[in-house]
Formats: sequence, structure tokens, C-alpha cells
Amino acid sequence: MNYWLIFFTGLTSGGVTCAAMQGGLLVSAIASYKKDLQDNPTVLFDWLAVLGFMVAKFISHFMLGFGLGWLGSTVSLSENARLFFQGVSALIMIVSALNLLEVHKIFRYFSFAPPAFARRLIKGNQALGSIFAPTILGFLTVLIPCGVTQAMEVQAVVSGSPLQGALIMGSFVLGTVPMFMVIGLATARLSETWRSTFLHVAAFLLIIMSLYSVNGILTAIDSPYSVERVVSVLRTPIGAAPTTSITNGIQKVTINITNSGYTPRTFTVKSGIPVELKVMTGDVYSCATAFTFKAFGINTYVKPNTNQVFTFTPNKQGRYTFSCSMGMYSGTMEVI
Repeated sequence: MNYWLIFFTGLTSGGVTCAAMQGGLLVSAIASYKKDLQDNPTVLFDWLAVLGFMVAKFISHFMLGFGLGWLGSTVSLSENARLFFQGVSALIMIVSALNLLEVHKIFRYFSFAPPAFARRLIKGNQALGSIFAPTILGFLTVLIPCGVTQAMEVQAVVSGSPLQGALIMGSFVLGTVPMFMVIGLATARLSETWRSTFLHVAAFLLIIMSLYSVNGILTAIDSPYSVERVVSVLRTPIGAAPTTSITNGIQKVTINITNSGYTPRTFTVKSGIPVELKVMTGDVYSCATAFTFKAFGINTYVKPNTNQVFTFTPNKQGRYTFSCSMGMYSGTMEVI
């Protein structure tokens, strides 16, 4: 097992895809504690908040890797569970945004705060108080894995070793550290100078991230209300000519997975004729390798430099969305 390659994966594609989802939680935690503090904290507080998030994230994923290596795939979250926690993440971000904008005082009660016994312990200690929310959220990121994280989870399962599984997940999370450090420290430092403006900008970004997350869920479950589906309908007229040929009574389609999504992103088939769908990938480690086509019961992880073939018969006309497990990358099949 090449741990340096796993670390590099976290440093590149893993850092970007994980930050797209989990970065919003870090931003919301830092922005919230900045808002609540009366005085501008020193740079030490900012580092403690970010480090608390990353250390907790590392610990939770290290533990997960250990469990996956020991118990195998039985510990993996189901597709519905992953989407549920993705929705919880979006809810946390939207509530944090409403709290920052002071829409209503009720939203203050939804922020992460230490329990009563912990508040007594950290009373008067700004440093401990400031890292509580980021630490809790960092630990909970294990429940909202991006597609690349899911790929690493599969590697941990395949390893068949608790130690190797833990090292795989730990190496990957360490690779994502630079991206999260940049996000967290930039968030913390900018608020020093432009506190009021920053809070509004942070709230706006959180709303955008939460909507992006919700749209990902809609895409993954093949909802007709996802942005991708609406754009597809507006861009391509319904009833376009088939783009697939028929060989021996079977419509053969090949989807290539790349680091930036799927090729082709759209294709058309005829109703009532079996479809042989081949999903291929090269040396790819993006979220797109976690491939799902919910309408036809397909939910799989395509390992790098492999392919998988699925056969199904579309009997109902319409548009169907295939995507990565988080809805970040997607495409559309039209049945005529």
C-alpha cells in the first residue's frame, strides 16, 4: 500500500472535494465564535480552532480506518445514510448563516456549545471555548465523506488489516490538511479587520455551500428539481434522436470517468431495448469514481484503471440522472 500516493491524493483531489463539503462546517464554526467574542482574539485562538478541527478529523478517520480494516465493509455507511448526513451538514451551515445574519435569536440555540460541565471547566478560558465547536464538527466530518474519501474507505476495507486501514485513512486526511488550514486561517484572519463585513460574507458563502450540498442530494436521488436536470431540459429539446447504436438487440453505452466528471455527460437511448452500460476509469481518484444511477439500482465504486458493466432495460420515457454519490458530478440519460 503506497501511503505517499494516498497522501498526495488527499493533497490534491481529496483536499478540493472534501473542502467543498466539509470546509463550510469549519467556516461556520470559526465565524460563529468570532461573532460571539467581545474582543478580537490573538492569532493563537485562530490556530487552536483550525487545529482542533483537523486533529478531531484525523482521529475520527483514523478510528474509522481501523474499524474498516477489521470489520470490512459492514461498517461502511449506506448511500441513504451518507445523503442523510450530507443533508444534516447543509442544515448546520444554513442555521449558522442565519445566526450570523441575526435573522432571529432562536438560531443562537442551534450553535454548538459545550455542555454545562464542560462550560464550568473552560470558564474564563477563551482558548478552550473557541476550539469546542470546530473540534466537534471536525470529528463529525467522518459522517459526510466526499467521493474520494469513500474511495479511501474501500482501500481500507480491501487491506484486511486494522493497522493498514487506519494508516490509509490517516495518510489521506493528513494530505487534506493544507487546504483546510488555508480555509480556516483565511476565515479567521479576514474577520479581524472586516468583522462586520466578513460575517455577512461568511453567511452568504455558507448559504451558497448549503444550497450546493442540497442540490447534490437532489442530483444523487435523481430528483427532477435538481439544477442539472432543469438545465438539461432547457438545453436539449425532449425527443432528440438516439445517440447510441443497437448491436444484436442491445444498446451499448460507454461512460468514461475523469477527474472532472463523466464523458459523455448526456446521451439518448430508446425505450424497451436493453442497455449495456460500461463505466470505465483510468488513473482517476476523484469523487466521480463513486458512481450511482439510482433509477436503475446502480450504486458502485469503480476502482482506478478498471471498468464495470451493467445491463438494464429502460421501459419508461423521460430523463434520468447519473452522478457521483454526493451529486458533485453528474450526467443525463434521456429515454425516448
